[in-house]
Amino acid sequence: MKSIFEYEAVIGSGEVIQGSFAGTKEDFELMLQKKKLLLTSVKETKEKVDNSKFTQDDFLAFIEELYYLTKSGMPIDKAVKVLSQTTKKAAYKRILKTILEELKAGEQLSTALKKALKNENITIDSLAISFISTAEEVGSVTTGLYQLFEYLTFQKKIRSDVKQALAYPFFLIGMSIVVSFLIFFLIIPRFSTIFSADEFAQLPGISYAVLSTGKFLNAHMGEAFAVIGIVIAGLIVFFKKVTISWMSFFYKVPKLSSIIIDLQLTIVYSALSTMLVGGLEIDKALKQLQSVSLLPELKNLLKTALFEIKRGQKLSDVFAMSSIIPTSDIALLYVGESSASLAEVFKSLSIRHSDAFSANVKKILSILEPAVIVGLGVFIAIIVVAIMMAVMSMTDMVG
Repeated sequence: MKSIFEYEAVIGSGEVIQGSFAGTKEDFELMLQKKKLLLTSVKETKEKVDNSKFTQDDFLAFIEELYYLTKSGMPIDKAVKVLSQTTKKAAYKRILKTILEELKAGEQLSTALKKALKNENITIDSLAISFISTAEEVGSVTTGLYQLFEYLTFQKKIRSDVKQALAYPFFLIGMSIVVSFLIFFLIIPRFSTIFSADEFAQLPGISYAVLSTGKFLNAHMGEAFAVIGIVIAGLIVFFKKVTISWMSFFYKVPKLSSIIIDLQLTIVYSALSTMLVGGLEIDKALKQLQSVSLLPELKNLLKTALFEIKRGQKLSDVFAMSSIIPTSDIALLYVGESSASLAEVFKSLSIRHSDAFSANVKKILSILEPAVIVGLGVFIAIIVVAIMMAVMSMTDMVG
């Protein structure tokens, strides 16, 4: 394990110097011998190991760093070795070690990367590996790494936009749950104690229902929390074991299908643009997209397009037969084919659908946010009305 050595030593001229060295104890002693340093004091600090998971952001950083190193003319294996010496994340180190071993065994980068990720049970968009393998075919790995970096950056932006958009509504929902717990587990049970059994039985229906619920939850608090814990644990286990196609699920929800289509077309157009810029033919680019997780309708359309293009059909004509592709896209694709500028057209379409996706998400959330607030307000209003009616009823009983 590496350590950080902070030392004080005497050099040949008799001057005292201070320094810091990161590495193993053997490396530190070797450094002292080479520089002919007479050690007077040393403090060793064990380097902390990061055992966190290898994330999508780590993969993006790896591709970016590898791109800059190979762009400078450094061989792939040496670049990977340099990266393995700079990271502190254990999972990252293992991935880089596997990649380096595979490269030395004669494997290509795409194959080595795929095996390294599989060993760590890490799932990466299959199209990401395709960018590198395609670049290896044409003999330009550096270009492939740059294209992959652009593609991953674009995906990261979409994920960030979605998370940012959902943050406030989820915060409101969470606060609603907290308020509900406080009301039913703390406030209502204490308020209920001011009524005798006979008075409680004479309360108005809404007051009786609310106060009875509070009393029941307070009396069975342990069981209530146990049930909630079991439900949450069950959902976690269920979602871990069962793979749900959220895209297909939301696509079937009214008012959300257009948002999902915009997101899917953004991914497709962005990938096609990147691959065409890299020198790939349209048929090979469509073939690479077959491995991407897409809506069944869109995946079938791309398969049909690949088949028809090989028969001499234009992409715009094939896309025109599908209801999932907007007519405005067809017109622009036709212009791109006529002017031999499909790569630029795909880029423009990806931006268009990305903007439409963001706008539609904001529109939905602009409705969701006040709906959650109104729902919370109605819930609290019911509680307040129930308590007020109970107080008024108690006054009538006393009178």
